[in-house]
Amino acid sequence: MVHEDGFCGESGEETEQRECLGEWPGHCFGCSPKNPLGLQLRFRRAAQGCVARCSVPDRLCGFDGLVHGGIIATLLDEAAAWAVIAHLGRLGLTREMTTRYFRPVPTNTEILLKGSINSHDGHNAIVRSAIHAVDGTLLAESESSWAFAKLSRIASVAGVEEKIVQQFLDDCRGSGVEGSVGP
Repeated sequence: MVHEDGFCGESGEETEQRECLGEWPGHCFGCSPKNPLGLQLRFRRAAQGCVARCSVPDRLCGFDGLVHGGIIATLLDEAAAWAVIAHLGRLGLTREMTTRYFRPVPTNTEILLKGSINSHDGHNAIVRSAIHAVDGTLLAESESSWAFAKLSRIASVAGVEEKIVQQFLDDCRGSGVEGSVGP
């Protein structure tokens, strides 16, 4: 059964399994495999957004055994960013994010991250993100607004050549962005 958000069946499994192939060339705390202290999240494209499964280590706790609230917000922000990347083929900057914490998120326990585009135009997007336990229980959610940035500006700020940032987006598009031809 697909829920109204288009992400999961009753078992909590993603409805689509295509991994977003691009790897951010910098040291992003959320997704870069080059950051040994980061979360190293890998997202998969889902019918209405993106999903990732992960487990947050104890070193990122608030109270022992519980993920720090700032890390929870980071997970939600990262899911939103990858929804923008996977579905719109754009890079964005978070303008505003409202976060709601429903239940504690345990450390060292698999969780499911979801991000979906609610609306967008040529300059902005509104994105919903959520963290679920593997049994489907909603632990936290957010709604965020995003401004799309020029590639040249992102490259400049990140200290990365623009062609490398473009290659990252091309690699992500190759994994199934709307309107593209991919594997």
